[in-house]
This record gives sequence, C-alpha cells and structure tokens, in this order.
Amino acid sequence: MGAAEIDPGELARLREEADRVLRLNEVEDGEVYYHMPSCHHYPSLFAWDSCFHAVAMTRLDPEKAARELETLLAQVEEDGRLPHEVLLPNRYSHRWMRGLQTRLVRWEYDGRGASFMIDPPVFGYAAERVFRATGDLNWLVRIWGNLARAMDYLFRDRVLGGDGLICVFHPWETGTDMSPQCFQLLGIDGRKGLTDSWRALVKPTSLYVFNYRRGWDPATLFEAGEFVLRDLTVNALAARSCMSLSRLALDLGLGDQAERYASLARGLAKALDELCWDEEEGLYFPLAGNIEPVPVKVPTAASLLPAFTGLGEEGKARRVVEEHLLNPREFWQECGVPFNPHHLLESVPGWRERHLWSGHCVWTNFCWMLCLGLVERGYPEEARILAGRVIRMVLREGFFEFYDSRTGEGRRISDFCWPALALDMAATCFPEEWESSLQEYPGGGR
Repeated sequence: MGAAEIDPGELARLREEADRVLRLNEVEDGEVYYHMPSCHHYPSLFAWDSCFHAVAMTRLDPEKAARELETLLAQVEEDGRLPHEVLLPNRYSHRWMRGLQTRLVRWEYDGRGASFMIDPPVFGYAAERVFRATGDLNWLVRIWGNLARAMDYLFRDRVLGGDGLICVFHPWETGTDMSPQCFQLLGIDGRKGLTDSWRALVKPTSLYVFNYRRGWDPATLFEAGEFVLRDLTVNALAARSCMSLSRLALDLGLGDQAERYASLARGLAKALDELCWDEEEGLYFPLAGNIEPVPVKVPTAASLLPAFTGLGEEGKARRVVEEHLLNPREFWQECGVPFNPHHLLESVPGWRERHLWSGHCVWTNFCWMLCLGLVERGYPEEARILAGRVIRMVLREGFFEFYDSRTGEGRRISDFCWPALALDMAATCFPEEWESSLQEYPGGGR
C-alpha cells in the first residue's frame, strides 16, 4: 500500500479555495466572529461546526480561530449547556427560507434563538488546538470558565442511568442526523420505502415537540424514554475533549482540575470499552433505551471513533483499524471513509439518499478525525493515503456538505466550510509539502 503523493501546488490551491469559502461564510460584528457552515443554507452559528472551522483556521489565521471559539463559548447557557445552534443575526439570517425553517421547528429554540439541543463536544479539543497555535494564555484564561462549564454540564446533566455514558435525546444531538444507528429508536426499519421515508421526515419534528413540552429537562426525558441514546460520536469526542481540558488545566496551573478531567476521560473510555464493545464484531455500537439499554448493532463510521479517543484498550483499537477501517469491503474506499460501510449499501431504498447521513456519503469531518487517529495509533502511511484521497476529492469537486461515497461527487450544499479540515490533514500528513507550499506559493490563503 503505497503512500499518496501530493504536490505543494495542490496544497496551495487547497489553501486558496479554503480561504475563499471561509471568507464567504465569515461573520464579523464587533466582538462577534464566526463562520456560518454555509451561507446558502445554514446562516447561523453551530457548535461543532465552529469547532471544525477553528481547527481549520489554525492553518490559515490562528488569531481568527481563537476569536471564533471565543464567540462560540460566549453562548454557553447559565446551566453550562452549549447550544447546538444560535440564531445570531447576520446578512443572510433574514432570508425567507431560513425564516420558514426556523418557524417550522420553533420548538427547538429558546427566547434568544438558542437551540435546546447540544452538539458532539469537540470544543475541548478545538480549544487545545487553538491554544497550541497561538500560545495566548490570556485567551485561555478568558474562555476557561465557559469551557469548563460546558464540559461539566455533560457529566452533571447528561450522564444518566448509572453507566457513566452521556445520553442524547434527539438524533440531531448526535451530529449525524438521520444515522442508521438512530433508526431503531425512530421506529424505522431501514429497508421499507414509503413508511420509513414518512417516519424519517415526521419523527424528528414530533420529537422536538415532545421534548419541548417536557422543558428539555434531561432527567424527565430520560425517564420518559422516548428517544434515549448513548451515542458513540458524542461520548468518544467527550473523552477526547476531556483529555484536552486536562492538559489545558495544567497550562493554567490547575492541577486538581487537570486530574479531574483526565479521570472523567478515562471513565468514559472504560465505559465505551465495557458496554459498547462487541467482541464478535470487533466494533463499538451505541446503546438505545433508558433503563436497560440495548446495543444498536448497525455499523457506521461512528463505530470506529472510540478507538481514536487516545484511550481505551490497544487491542480493540487495532481490531477496529485492521478489520474494519482498512477493509475495502467496508470503510476503505477511494473517495475517503464513507459514513455507512460499503457492503451494507449495496441495495437500499432511494429515500435514504435524501436524508443526511443515511446513504452513500463521505463527510470530511469524520475523515479528518479518523486520519488523525491513524497517525496517533501508528498507521502514518494509511493516514497519508486517506488524506491524499480527501484532498484530491475536495480539489476536484469543490467544498460541499458531503460527497458521494461511490463517485466522490459533491452533494447537497456548496461553499460548505467543513472540507477546510483537509488543510489540517495536509499539514499533519504531508508536513514537508505543506511547508513548501507556504514558501513557494504564499498567495494560497491568508
């Protein structure tokens, strides 16, 4: 398996296009600074999106990356919850279509336009990346309070049932919307046509209403049991972010806090290994239900993430990588890592292609997370191959919300910011070519 070759000129073109898309989606109003995921369809601030934007921006403009995270963390609610979305005003937010969308799902937002939902907690890891890029201790001091409160909220209010895992109460809180791992709780078979399509359309909205009427109170929603999922993406990223908070606490001289967050991270990783690991399959699966949760034995790319927390058992991580991630029948595809394994999508109903994360799709954020994990787990050559595939796909197709896992064709929303994560993949996996591109093609980016 030979490593991919990337030319510095290609990386310069990638930086130039990333800069164009990020500038297009940039919002600056006084101290408020962030990037919309795409001004064409998502003209507001989204939590895990802004974390991805900040990581990408560390490769273009670290100071602006710091401003984005500071704006994001300023949205933390009094109880510590960091909202999935906040409808901050911008030049695109008053478009009639966006207004219609938010009115149709008005149960999702509070009086200031903040979502009641959460996002997968990338914020701790993103904050560490930004701090390492800037070295700005004053910035770290400013954000620390909200950063810690956002993490503490998850362990105080969302770890329910006594098993140590974080619960979510809506499929969109997983970050992976209509993931097949949510089908069971939504009453979707996954193989039927009209019935499944209708439930996939209606059930998320009915869940908004159900949760809203119960005040989005985690304990109440857990007891009700309408939709309770110990999601892998949320828990794996929480473990990773906790380790980042532990290291940042040391930078601040907060030794007790450093040990506390490291202990929380280890506890999450242990719970994932003990409760979500399937020895026969060699994969992790989420748990559905409240009192006696059961595994949802549907593999997706989220089933790979616990191996990349930097924690957990080494033997399990190697099985995940070698039996599944690098398996060309499943996840090792020419267009990057598909969210749904190739062999399970040979014949699926057409409705699944119309719902995000259900069909043939490659998402650059998952490719980025798995690429970093390959590097850290001792697979640098494979990481270079994955990075090269993603970089070339993005250069060929442009910056899209996601890509067709069969052809690499860009899908749905254009001028989408997530593919800017390919910058971090490039700098990580092709450091010499990256440095050469900065020197030989200084115009390729900010």
